[in-house]
Order: sequence, then structure tokens, then C-alpha cells
Amino acid sequence: MVTFKDLNLNKSYKTRKDDLIGDFYIPALNCCRNYDRISGYYSSSSLAIAAKGLAGLIQNQGKMRLVICPRISKEDAEVISNTVSSGRLEKYIPLDDISDEFERDHVAALGWMLAKGYLEIKIAVVTARTDEEYERQVDSIMHQKIGIMRDADYNGMSFSGSNNESASGWLENIEEFKVFREWEPGQYDYFKSDEDEFSEFWTDTRPGTTVRNLPDSVKNHLIQIGEDFNIEKLALERYYKTKKTVTDLEIKETPKKKLSLFFYQKEAVDKWLANGKRLLLQMCTGSGKTRTAIGCMNIVLKEEPAALVVIACPQSSLSTQWQRDVFSLDIQSHKSMMCDSSSSNWRKDLYRMVSSLDAGFIRSLVIYTTHTTCCSEDFIRTIEDAQGIKKMFIGDEVHGMGSGGHSKGLLECYDYRLGLSATPSRWFDESGTALIEKYFGNESYTFDISLALSTINPLTGKPFLVNYMYHPEFVSLTDEELEEYRNLSEKIRKMSGSSNEEIRSALEFLLFRRANLEKRAEEKYAKLESILDSMEHISDLIIFVSDGQMDRVMRMLGDRGIVAHKFTQEEGTTPMARYGNLSERDYLIKRFSRGEFQALVAIKCLDEGIDIPSASRAIIMASSTNPREYVQRIGRIIRQAEGKTSADIYDMIIRPSLTDVPEEFRKLENRIFRKEMDRVLDLAMNAKNNADVVNTVYQVIGDIQ
Repeated sequence: MVTFKDLNLNKSYKTRKDDLIGDFYIPALNCCRNYDRISGYYSSSSLAIAAKGLAGLIQNQGKMRLVICPRISKEDAEVISNTVSSGRLEKYIPLDDISDEFERDHVAALGWMLAKGYLEIKIAVVTARTDEEYERQVDSIMHQKIGIMRDADYNGMSFSGSNNESASGWLENIEEFKVFREWEPGQYDYFKSDEDEFSEFWTDTRPGTTVRNLPDSVKNHLIQIGEDFNIEKLALERYYKTKKTVTDLEIKETPKKKLSLFFYQKEAVDKWLANGKRLLLQMCTGSGKTRTAIGCMNIVLKEEPAALVVIACPQSSLSTQWQRDVFSLDIQSHKSMMCDSSSSNWRKDLYRMVSSLDAGFIRSLVIYTTHTTCCSEDFIRTIEDAQGIKKMFIGDEVHGMGSGGHSKGLLECYDYRLGLSATPSRWFDESGTALIEKYFGNESYTFDISLALSTINPLTGKPFLVNYMYHPEFVSLTDEELEEYRNLSEKIRKMSGSSNEEIRSALEFLLFRRANLEKRAEEKYAKLESILDSMEHISDLIIFVSDGQMDRVMRMLGDRGIVAHKFTQEEGTTPMARYGNLSERDYLIKRFSRGEFQALVAIKCLDEGIDIPSASRAIIMASSTNPREYVQRIGRIIRQAEGKTSADIYDMIIRPSLTDVPEEFRKLENRIFRKEMDRVLDLAMNAKNNADVVNTVYQVIGDIQ
């Protein structure tokens, strides 16, 4: 997503000399997430002139907060009163048509933004001091004019000067304002002063004013109808007349990156084309699966007169990552929408957008969704009902769609198909694996970890992934744990092979208990202490744990003064104001990347797709023999990042103690342990210390024979 740092903005702007709208206001709003404004006068005409920028603000799930004086136009006063009183506005404005609708009917747009929660207004009344109390209104107006903006990366920028939030303020009057960027040397104090100024008004702590919420202002008749707003109509008329011919009043888009592909990504695209535009991309994390898929998608968007592309991810946070990646690239223009359970209106929005495409009102549409949403009946019905358009399906981490429920989303009506996964084979599910392979054309393109470690990126002169050291850390069960383990194993041995459903159900429960016993082995905590002691400085660390280990590990880190945070399914994926309009997960990742957290303690939700290039060390306290899980976890740690030269992976493995046990039991445990060693050897295969790990593994195997 474009940020303020990408915009080429001046330090100050003057009317009649600069284009305040085209050069500053619209581009800034277009990449804004939070917009706070103090304005003496306000008119909804400002919504019309900033329509394109406000469309961007709303697409970014942003919010605008206004502190204004009580005097507004009659039309604005009426719509404010009606919206506040009813709690809603009947006028329906489609999200993708906001720009046009705001220009056509800016008064209704004011009510729409209020009703939808994109705009919040407070009224500031100037007061006089009487007996140390501010209690009566005086015939004065609030004169401050300050704007504070933050983008998706939480970069702050403010502007302050003489212009009000109205069409005449931006277009007609002789106005000037200064721009302050908090990240620029010498400008932070000015930005902070503007931010504090707004905060005082918003929280009603500014001396000399009384600030009221909008509902209270309507109820107490604080809002006054201004008679001197005719200039607004004149300003808008002039703006509309010149808008079609004066191109510098149009939004100036920040240049996007050219879509370029590496040689192996081009090979993958060519193979997709040769296989009838159907393929499985079996590419490791960090090798550019997403960009390769965008290359395929761009071909469809260019070639088809009417194209629908559905991109389905296991989590909505991954859908957001896709949306950002596509937005940053210079590809064929298209409409897009996010479609998942985070919006209660997704069914209506999906139907409207697909109907617009089907009717020819838009040329192409890209839908970002989740595995769960794309296999729902409402989603399927809407996609299948659209006729006369070519449809493409891109499934990210597509191994997750081989199950009975999610496989419903693999519709036959998708003409073109692309499945992405580092490990598309489903663990112990041959039929699900076969279903995925067949759906995507029974062909795949492979670029695995070994190739990514040995292939040089021509842009950086480095391999696509960083080399890593693999450290298997063997631990034993305590006597009590070992006794419980043996008892469970004996029961499992007796039940194995039974076809009785009740017995098989009991067997699964026992297997779960035994696996959980291994995951929560007491000695793992002492091993964690030992690994942490061996690290000279703790940073960029991810610790993978089970549910049962989480709280204790967090306490241990806290006792050591290590700043850490949980990363679980409980952390939200919906953008929220308190996180700078990021989701809680994205906010945690951002803080981790900046070094504000030394460690993340994660359960399985970090296994798939989450991009944290800064992570360079992992401690695996709970794992399985499922290749997908450990391949994904390696992928989280060995991605290239600035200043990163290598990575370390510490993997805790239970070493069996097979003294004084029956031969039959010894054979069973040896077989299980050898499967664990297969995983260790697989992880060590591409490690820098491969030879040392192999020697250690065979020595351990020999010791327990």
C-alpha cells in the first residue's frame, strides 16, 4: 500500500500558486487510515472536492474525526439531525461508487459517512470564564485549522494554516498551510503539537471551549444554521466546470512497481499456460509464489473482455497481504473487493459487484476471500450464476482445501486455476491430495528450499533464502512421564488394528494424550532455559509451542525480562483504530519487526503464509511429523531481510528410554522414533551443519538399539 513517504509533497501550499486538492489533499487522503481535523467552518462540499481521496480512505477502512464550530449549512444541519436521530441513512452508496456518489450528492454522503462510522463529528463552542467556571457561550468562533493524518504504516503527517474544511476553503479563498512529517528531522515537534492540539479538543480538555458529541449537540440545539454558505455552491460549480479539462485537478497516482518476474517464475507462468492455464505452484516460502500467481492473473485480466478472479486464502490476514501486493504492482486495472466474514454485508456486496461485471458495467473484478467463505452456499451461488464471463480461481495454501468442507469451493465453473502451496500433499489423506492434483490439472511447478538456497537473486546478489543452522535438542521424559507414556503405549498397542468404531474412537483419544504428553514434557522447559542462556542477545525469535505450554513459556520469558507477546488464534484479523487501523496480528508483526518485541510465542496460526522476514531464530517446543508443518516453520525463519545473513532453528525431540521394556514395545517405540528422525534428517538436509546433524542422529539411533 502507498504510504505518505511515497508521496512527493511540498513543505507548504498556497492557493492560486499550488493545487491544494490535486497536489496534496486527494493524494494524502488516498493512502490515509486516520484523518483528524479541526476546522472553524465545515461544509459537506469538502466531501465532493475530495471524493477520490475519501474513496481511498474508506477503502483503507479509515476514519475521519472532525471538531467544528456550530455554524453549518441548512442542508448539512438537516442531514446530521436526521442521521443522528434515526441512527441510519436510507440512501445506499456502493463502496466502489463512492467517488461519483460523493460528487453528485455530497450532503447525502455526509449522512452516509456518519451512519457507516467513517466520520465522527464533535461540536466546539467557545465559552467565557465566570467564577472560575466555563458556563456561558460567547459570540466567538473557534479559529484553529489543523489536520492530522496517519497512513497504513502509522506514519504521521499534519497540516495547519488558514483554510477551513469546505469547498471555498480549498478552492476559492487565499489560503496557505504548512505540512509537517513526524519522520523528518526537525519536524516531529511541530507534528506532535498539532496532534496534541486536536487531542485537547477531542477530549474536551481545551480551556475556553466546551466540546460536545454530535448527538448531544443535536439534542441541545447547539448547531446553528449559517446563512453565509452560498459561496460553497459557487465554488463547487466552478470546480465541476474545470474538472474535466484541468487534468492537474485529477488525483496523481503514485507510480507503482513494474511487474517483473525471475526466470523460474516465468517458467512457472509458461507451464501454467502450456497446461491449459491450470497448475499447482509447489514453491517454498520466500520464492515469490504470490508474484508468480499475479503474473498469471495479469494475463487473464489483459486477455479477457470480462474476467472474474477469486483469490482464496486460509486467513483474512493473508487476503489483506494479497490485496496489498496486487495494489503495489502496475498490472491491468480492475475493480476489487474483500469478501469474508469480517463484513456482515459481504453477500450483498458480492452480488452487486458480480452483477455489475456480468452486466458489463465493469470490465474485471478481483475478489479476495477465505477458504471458508468461498465454499459457502451464498458465495458459490453468486459465482455460478454469473454467465458470459471467464473465471479464474487462485487458491493460496491450497492443501487446506482438500477436505470435504472446503473442497466445495473448488468449483467446476472456474475456467482457469492456480493452486499455491509449498507442500500440496495432504498428510494421511491420499484422496484429498488426489482431488487437489486433479482439480489443478495434474501438473505442478516445483521450486523448493534447496533451489531457493542455491539460486542467486540477480537483484540482490544473494540466494533467495538465507542459510540456516539446524540444532536438534534431545530431551527425555521424567520417570513419572515415562511410566504414563508406557501405560498409554501398551493400551494403544492392544487397540491398534481394531475395526470397531468405539475402540477406534478410544484409540484416537489415547494417541492424542500420548502426543500431548510428549509436547508438554517437563524437561523441555529446562532445555528452553539452556537455549536462551546460549544466546548472546535475544531478538527476532519465534518460539513454537502447544496450547498447554503457552502460559508457562510466557512467564519464563517475563521472569528473564524478555519482551514477548503471544501470537495465537485469539489475536484479531480485523483492522481496528486502536492498532492504527491494522489488525491486531499485523500490528504485533509490525512491532516485532521493529524490535519492540524480542520474541513471539506462537501456536499453529503462524505456520501458514504469515510474512515475518525479520525473524531469524526459532525454538520448536511442540511439533509433529507432518512435513507441511515443519516446512512452513522453516519458511518463517529463513526469508531474506535487510542485515540478515543466517538463521538458527532449535528443535526439541523426545529421546525414548527403552530400558527394561518388552521387545514388542521396544520395536514399536523404535518405529515411532525413526519417523521422528526422518523429520530431523529432512530438516537437516539443507542446513549448513548437515553432516554434524546426520552424525548426531545416527549416534542417537545407535544408542537406543
